[in-house]
This record gives sequence, C-alpha cells and structure tokens, in this order.
Amino acid sequence: MRLKHFIKQVVTVAVGFLISLLALSGIVVFGLLKLTSKDSSQVENNSVLALNMHGRMIEWMPVSLFGSNGEIIDFKVVQNAIHQATKDSRIAAIYLNVSYLNAGLAALEEVREALLNFKKQGKTIIAYADFYTQQSYYLASVANEILLSPSGFLAFKGFSVTVDFYTRLCAHLSVKPVIFRIGDYKSAVEPFCLTKMSEESRKDTQAYLQPQYEHFLTQIGRSRSIAVAALKEHANHLSAVLPNDALRAGLITKVGYETDAKKLLKAKLQSPPLVNYKAYGALKTPSDSVDKIAVLMAEGVIVDGSSGAGYIGAHDVVKALKVIREDSRIKALVLRINSPGGGVMASDIIWKAIEEVKAVKPVVASMSCVAASGGYAIAAPCHYIFAQPTTITGSIGIFGIFPDSTALMHKIGIDRDVVKTAPSADCFTPRLSFSELESKLMYKILQFNYDEFLSKVADGRRLSVACVEKLAGGRVYTGSVAQSNGLVDELGGLDAAIAKAASLAKLPQGYGICYFPRSKTKLEQLLNYTTHTIKMEVCDALVQGYPILNHYRILSKSHGVQAIFPYTIDMD
Repeated sequence: MRLKHFIKQVVTVAVGFLISLLALSGIVVFGLLKLTSKDSSQVENNSVLALNMHGRMIEWMPVSLFGSNGEIIDFKVVQNAIHQATKDSRIAAIYLNVSYLNAGLAALEEVREALLNFKKQGKTIIAYADFYTQQSYYLASVANEILLSPSGFLAFKGFSVTVDFYTRLCAHLSVKPVIFRIGDYKSAVEPFCLTKMSEESRKDTQAYLQPQYEHFLTQIGRSRSIAVAALKEHANHLSAVLPNDALRAGLITKVGYETDAKKLLKAKLQSPPLVNYKAYGALKTPSDSVDKIAVLMAEGVIVDGSSGAGYIGAHDVVKALKVIREDSRIKALVLRINSPGGGVMASDIIWKAIEEVKAVKPVVASMSCVAASGGYAIAAPCHYIFAQPTTITGSIGIFGIFPDSTALMHKIGIDRDVVKTAPSADCFTPRLSFSELESKLMYKILQFNYDEFLSKVADGRRLSVACVEKLAGGRVYTGSVAQSNGLVDELGGLDAAIAKAASLAKLPQGYGICYFPRSKTKLEQLLNYTTHTIKMEVCDALVQGYPILNHYRILSKSHGVQAIFPYTIDMD
C-alpha cells in the first residue's frame, strides 16, 4: 500500500510539473512572438503584401498541440489580409507566390475575387511560381505580371474525377460488402459493388464537372484576354505546359526566377518592404461592446462526437450553436459549410440545433467548395443560402454499407457461434450477414431517413416534397444549377453571406465578426488530448497524403446510415 501511495504521489507531481512546464513555455513563446511581430500600424508606405501560400488551404484552422501548422493556409486570414490591403493606402502591391498551393475551386474563387478588387484600386499584383498547378494558376491569372521558373511547368490539362473501385479487392479478401441505398445517383456505394462508374454516376459527374471547367476557362480567358476556345486547345494538346510555350500562349508574361520577380517589384516601387500576410491579416476578436455576427466554420465529414482535423463533430457544433443562440450580442449567424456530408444522425442533430438558432435570429448559409448530402441537409433550414458557381451541392440521398466477412473468417480459421433470445438479437453488431427480415428493416430505416431528408429540404426551401424528390435521388449540382432549381438563393461568397446576415438582422455599420469554433488554448488542448484525438489527426494526415484512404476514413469514423458525397475533383 505504501509503495502504491508513493508511486501515485510521484506520478501526480510529474504530471503537475509537465503541465506547469508546458504552460510556462507557452507564455514565453507568446511573449517572444508579441515582441518580435509587427503590428499592422507599423506597415511602411509603399509596402508589398507577401502572399506566400505554400500548402493546403483550409477554412477552419485547428491549433495543433505539438505542430506549427506550417503547411496549412488559413482561408480566413488570407481573405482578411487582402481585404485590409485593398483599403490600406500603405500597401501598393501584392506579391503572390503559389508554387505549392492546394485548394478547392470555390475557395479559390473567393480569394481570386478579393485579388481582383485589390487590382481595381490601381494596385499591382506580381505572381511567381516554381511551377503552376491549375489551382495556383487560377489565382495567378489575375496578376499584372506572371513569372514561371525556366525549369518549371504549367499543368494546364483540364479537370478530372478519378474513382478507385475495391470490388475485386474485397473478393480477393473474401469480404462481401452488403449495400443498402436510396437514390439511383447516390454513387458513394459504387466503389464496393462495381468495377467502373455506372451510367447514372458518369452522367451526373459530367453534368457538374463540365460547367466547373467552363467557368474556370472563362474566368482565365477574361483575365488574360484569351478566347476560351484557344484555352481548350492548349489543354487538349498540352501545348502550354513548358515555360516558353506558356509564354507564347499568353498565359504567363515572363520566364524567370523568383529573384526576377523581386526585381520587378523593386523597379516598380523602389525597394519596397515586404509584409507577411499572416501577421497583417490575423483575425482580431471584436469588442464585447459591439453587436456581432457569428461565423461558424463547418469543414469536413460530419460525425458524432468531437470535431477535429477533417471532421465536423455534432457534439461540438451543437455546443457552439447553443453559445451563439444564447449570446445577446450575437445578432445573426453565418454557417460556412465545406462538407461532403456524413452520418445521418449527426447531421440531424446539427439540423435541429440550427433550427433552434433560426427561431431567435437570422441564419445564413455560405457554401464553399462542397456542401453536399449531409452538408446540404444542415444548410437547408437556413433563412438564405449562398453558393459559388463552382460549389458542389445536392446529393440528396442516403446509404449504408456493412462488410460480410463469413468467407474470410472461414478461410483464416475463425469460427463463431451465438446464443440468442430472438432471431435477430445480434442484428447491427459486427457479424456475418443479414437475414431477409433484417434486410427489409434496413431498407425501412433508409426509406424513413430519406423521407425525413426530403421533408426537411422542402420545409427549409419552401418547396413541395414532390419538387424536392425530382431534385433528389443522389443527384449532384453546381452552385449555379442549384440556384436555378431552388436549392440555393444566390451566388456569392462568405463576404456576401455576412452582409446578408447583417441586413436580415438590421445591423448598422461597425458590427464585429466572431468565428466559431473558438481556438482552444494549449493547456485546454493538453487536458483534452486523447488517443481519439491523435487517431483523428493521423487519419486526416494520411488521407491528405494518400487519397485512396478517404473511403476508409468515411466508413470507419461514421456510424449508421450515411449521407455523403465521396468524390473530389482533380485540378492539379
């Protein structure tokens, strides 16, 4: 007993010492950052905002306990920096370095619009890259000068959607996926039962991919004064990939190194000081004395429990919505959605919480790159919905997948027996197969959830259930098409959604904007850091590096019936 008590005391002291040391380190680091960082008021005249965007652009920046988020770009900070620079007479130009940028088309659209507004003020934009993906070039195409490294390339080659199919793999492993779905166009299950796209899926994919591509080409053509037909020819024949070919095509203005881009800035502005966009565009907490609009960032797959990198946790979102609903200083909510959907139950819990906020204050949805399936379900109750022309939305349908491993277990020598008090007592537990009665029950559950989905969309959008049913079945739409069929109210980005929320709330100028989820302190993260959190972060990192694992993430993390859109568009 004494030894046990001694060990307990030692462990308690060690943990206390570790927490104190981490807290002290955080205070020291914070102090050093405050001492070494420049306040925006110290920006000199004739300065250049340096947008060095290397990494993946996301909309909600989870503060990593042990990492620096160095390869992550915060969409909100980028937008805020450009907006401030547009109005700031001390900022004369933007230097855009986008060699390693990875972002969705709709998010790029909003950044691009901000850059165009900056340029309309008579200010200069100079872009450089070691190489341009189609994503990074979409931003660079607005610049006055576009430079590409002599050893680089411009990957101007069109858009694609690639789907990996696991049906034969499952057969090799002796695992049979048992599939239930509602909606002929609900293609999330196809990788587990087919070896190529169904005609419905191919038709649906082409229906949203082609308009996105046309929009991409139209915007570039407008900025570079090149006909869309000519741009298509370059993509079809890969005739503007090499630097000199891209120069002859008019897609870039100069072949040169980064030093050449800096020389151009120097020639235009006489040795201008560079301003780091992260420090300049850092979001400030509004005063408690002003009325505010809350912006709730919902990014990732919708799941039960807590939020994390790549996940929208229903538990955490409901808590945030309760704070927003009860705070008298928050006059309206903007729900920013970048989600392919997820669990039906988790989506329904969030839907209910949004309904409760909607009952007391205006709620506006802002769709980013994707707000499909469950992602659309949580947008449906909002008073007003914005989307970008290239947003992927719709996909109103549901499914369930359960692996039948009977043959695999027999092959590897595992036998199982069970004692039951009723024929289906072990239904919905990890087991082998579904009886006819259980299969009927599953379809009954799916049909009930599907009918609820249709009803909620109809109520939120003020449409008849019959009208919504014609739009449903898993069909996917671009933002432009969704506006024409009534699923979306207006085309626009986050700024337009915030302005609409202010208008609905009848707020005068000078309101503040507060973002949710609120970042946790390092100490709060340490206390909440669990094996579950580590698993979520590792899984998200693996999915970014190996997209083939996305289906595993969806199926392993989500529970029960699913409402999710499974594909991504390749612009690289």
